[in-house]
This record gives sequence, C-alpha cells and structure tokens, in this order.
Amino acid sequence: MKPVDIFQFVMKRGDSWLSTIGRMIGILCTVSIILTLSAGVISRYVFNQPFFWTDEFARILLIWSIFIGAAMGFRKGTSTAHIGMDYFVSLLPQKAKKVAVRFGWLVNMLFCVLILMIGTIFFIQTISFRTAALDISKGFIYVCLPIFGIMTLVFLINQFLDR
Repeated sequence: MKPVDIFQFVMKRGDSWLSTIGRMIGILCTVSIILTLSAGVISRYVFNQPFFWTDEFARILLIWSIFIGAAMGFRKGTSTAHIGMDYFVSLLPQKAKKVAVRFGWLVNMLFCVLILMIGTIFFIQTISFRTAALDISKGFIYVCLPIFGIMTLVFLINQFLDR
C-alpha cells in the first residue's frame, strides 16, 4: 500500500470519526443548554432561589456549539458553499470556476490554520484563569478554537482529496 493511499484512508477515517463526535457534542450541547436555562428559570421564578451558575454554563455551551457546528458546516459543503459565493462562482466560465473553488479552499485552509494557532495561544494563556460562577479553567472555553481548527482542516483536506 502506498503512503498516499494510507494517508487518504486515515483522513477518511478521521473525517468519519470527527463527524460522529461533532454530532454527539452538538446534540449534547443543545440539550444541555435547554435543560440548564430551564433549570435557571424554574429556580428563579418558581422557587425564588436562582441558580447562580446557569447563565455562565449556558454561555460556555453556546460557544462550544457554535464552533463545533461551524466545523460540521465545513464538512457538508465545498469551500464555496456560502450562498453568495456559490451564486457568483456559478456565473464564471468553467476554468475560472476551478480557480475560484481552489482559491476559496486555500483561504479556508489558511483561516483554519490561523484559528488553530490563535486558539492554542488563547488556551495556553487562559488555562490558569478561573471562571466566576463555575470556578473552572477559562482554557476550557478556548480549547474549542483549536478543536474547530483541527476538525475543519480534516474536513477540508478530505474535500480536496475527493476532487
């Protein structure tokens, strides 16, 4: 088996694995946000004893669901999946379409590498800081940035390999 074939196999498996994990995290975050905010409302208005941690916890879950959902969005479409870009790209001649799609893919790759680097720096810088209500590391919030970068890079590399 050639090294290229092994790389493609590993990337396909990684794509499948990350997609499954991403869906599970997305579902878990959404359900947790609903339950947390419901518990906060019930504790505040029914028992007149508000839980102090519900808003912060829901905010962290929302941040995670946004970045995991954005990464999952990169898996489904092409590098020009945005409706505005797709419309303008469809107006181009065939050769220009190929150039535009490759350029879009390259810009997305560079963006993901940048997010991966910046997210890693934020994670390292904030790991020793604590949140106010939950008293957990703020690094837990920022670790979703490198995770987003890795997931999206794997999805984009698979799109490139499929072409």
